[in-house]
Amino acid sequence: MTRFLINPPAMLAAIIAVAAGCSTMSRTEKQLSRVDSFESPDIPAIGELPPVRPQQTGLAYSKNTLIISYDDGIGKEPLKRAIKKYGAEIIYDYRIINALAIRIPDGKTLEESIEYFERVKGVVGVSKDRVYQIDDPKPELELL
Repeated sequence: MTRFLINPPAMLAAIIAVAAGCSTMSRTEKQLSRVDSFESPDIPAIGELPPVRPQQTGLAYSKNTLIISYDDGIGKEPLKRAIKKYGAEIIYDYRIINALAIRIPDGKTLEESIEYFERVKGVVGVSKDRVYQIDDPKPELELL
């Protein structure tokens, strides 16, 4: 018969480890509390809303670029003919999705161009080209 001796300090350490893992805070709250400890102005405290940044106040679109998706079964040839007829220019032919990026001609608006290309055979969607600003292009430097 084998006897197991209980080591009180080891048992106490195991109980503390199990108890430390139990909490009423969610995983997200724990992560935010760790990040929030750096007092980052971009990370809200628990229960607060994030600050509105200037680039979040409205979506920015390219004033002359559209992304047009087409049906693979029909192909892009009818769309290419319509682009040429409209006087637009193909900027990019996407390889991993069925879409073309085009530059609309001067004198045409995005709205009227969207209406025109939505009626082309095989087109499944026309969208404005969103402009994303990842970070402030000229960040202010802080001297420590």
